[in-house]
Amino acid sequence: MEATTAIVWLTLVTMATSATSDNVTDAGFDYNASMSSKLSRSRPSPYVSPYYISPTLSYIFKVSTITIGVVGFLSNGYVLLAMLFSKKSSSSNINAFVTHQTILDLIACIFLIIGQVVRPKGMNDALALFVCLVFNTFTISTTAGNASICGLVIITIERYVKIVHSVAYRNHNSPWMTRVGIIIPWLFGICTALIPTWTTAKVVRGRCDKGRPGSTFELQLSWMLGKFCLLYLLPLAVFVIGYWKILVMIRRQRKQVGHSQAQGMSSAAKAAEKAKKRREMNIIKTMVLVSASFALCFACIRTYSVLIYLRAVPTHGAFFSLFSVFSYASRCLNPFIYATQYEVVRNWWKVMVCRVICRRQVEEATAAGDISERHQTKTMSGHVTTKTL
Repeated sequence: MEATTAIVWLTLVTMATSATSDNVTDAGFDYNASMSSKLSRSRPSPYVSPYYISPTLSYIFKVSTITIGVVGFLSNGYVLLAMLFSKKSSSSNINAFVTHQTILDLIACIFLIIGQVVRPKGMNDALALFVCLVFNTFTISTTAGNASICGLVIITIERYVKIVHSVAYRNHNSPWMTRVGIIIPWLFGICTALIPTWTTAKVVRGRCDKGRPGSTFELQLSWMLGKFCLLYLLPLAVFVIGYWKILVMIRRQRKQVGHSQAQGMSSAAKAAEKAKKRREMNIIKTMVLVSASFALCFACIRTYSVLIYLRAVPTHGAFFSLFSVFSYASRCLNPFIYATQYEVVRNWWKVMVCRVICRRQVEEATAAGDISERHQTKTMSGHVTTKTL
């Protein structure tokens, strides 16, 4: 995932030396650079890296990346606390999946911040290799980011099977499937990020050099196109097709419920059915927004990376850095979506506000009941207005 690593190389290039330095390339930074290289900065060089950007832009992108990492760390930490301490967090497997997604985004933000802050110099070979593999290549952050994408696909498939094929879901669903749905994203992230990076990265004369899988241009191009399909096109297709069929099925079920209510149904059964449908729609709405956030934030960097490799567009370091920052934004947008849309997190937030600020002991069931009452009042007012008209 070049989006995660490109900003680090660009920042190191512009902060360590100018574009004509002898000890820095767009592949990495020489930790053991001597003072003689600083004296040679004024000497002209025939080669200027296409990834070079001005120090001012580099500083802006670095500050933006750190800011996104800090905001993502705080917001994901808040959502994780809500999911862990909420009494309703263990009521369904979707809550386990959302908690897992939050942990992945939190890990990605933590290692994104560390990779931007840590700048080791004058280290021995073993320590330089460790820092290169773990921090300067952003391997852990990339692995967690790719696993998060796979996790969204798992959630979409789970929601699709539960709503569209509800009978098969009730008959075959078991707890081990939830555990498998949490393990698969990590395996996906390891295969698409950690293994390719650790098998190609190395330290040459104190410089962290990150290579590309494949010994020929054809193999490298195949790997790039494969990542583009696995990390963007395929998830996007799953999101569009899955949630479209889910919404069609929910609309069909609403018509069936309205027909059965017209024939006669007890008030308790009506209330239970409405509450169930409201919870389902809340989950679907939340995950649709998260999927849309992924599609928008990663569209530019994924497309631009492939076009650069195909040599269809010229390489500009400023564009690459800007699109990379856009891709980082999804890690701090997701927790805000969960906090404002997901009912479990929203109820826990309301309970904490009442307990800490208002000094009132409020349970989550009460908070959920208030939200349900507001929803029913809004629905009733809509019906009254329709009848009046």
